[in-house]
Amino acid sequence: MICFITVSKESEGNAFVLGMLNYDWLMTPDAIGVDEVRKKKANESVSIRVRLERSLLDRIDAVAGTGNRQRYIQESIEWRLDQELPPMVLELSEELTQLKSRVEHLERSQTTSVFLSELNTAAKEKICTDDFDRKLLAFFVRNEGGTTPELAEHLLGDTHKRRTILDRIDRLNNRATAIVGSPVLEYRKGYVKNKRGAWWLVDSDLILA
Repeated sequence: MICFITVSKESEGNAFVLGMLNYDWLMTPDAIGVDEVRKKKANESVSIRVRLERSLLDRIDAVAGTGNRQRYIQESIEWRLDQELPPMVLELSEELTQLKSRVEHLERSQTTSVFLSELNTAAKEKICTDDFDRKLLAFFVRNEGGTTPELAEHLLGDTHKRRTILDRIDRLNNRATAIVGSPVLEYRKGYVKNKRGAWWLVDSDLILA
């Protein structure tokens, strides 16, 4: 038996978990099929499909009546979610996650500022053309080396943006060669200091004050 119900937006994403909650009116996880049918943007609700045994649906109807299936099921879901994850706990958890993200951002920014101050004038104003270049060099001053995905994640927040990093390094090295007579970064294929296929600072004296 398939029953359609509408639940509030905050319940979205928890539908499959229903099979794990041991409600006496729900079947086991293997017997439940739940998929999102459509989203209602106006009231932030979605329709989902829940497969139930006829006997379980009969019990729901006996308690709530056939016209109140949706209300009964939704209230039961909300009750169990409130038991497992009260709204206040969920809100605090989200706030802590956001706070942690902000603290990590501030720590990265402070650390970057410290290492930026160590770059010499030639590195800051000639080899580097913008803040991105300077942050790129500051990363190497701090870490000595890094893989292209690591650099993309640290500087761009996306490991897939490796082409952007490679283009920047190439232009950075071209300017460094013209200004100080040597590239500042080099790529090494093998393992170096537990990193494989990474970029390394050639000579820190070329860019440090």
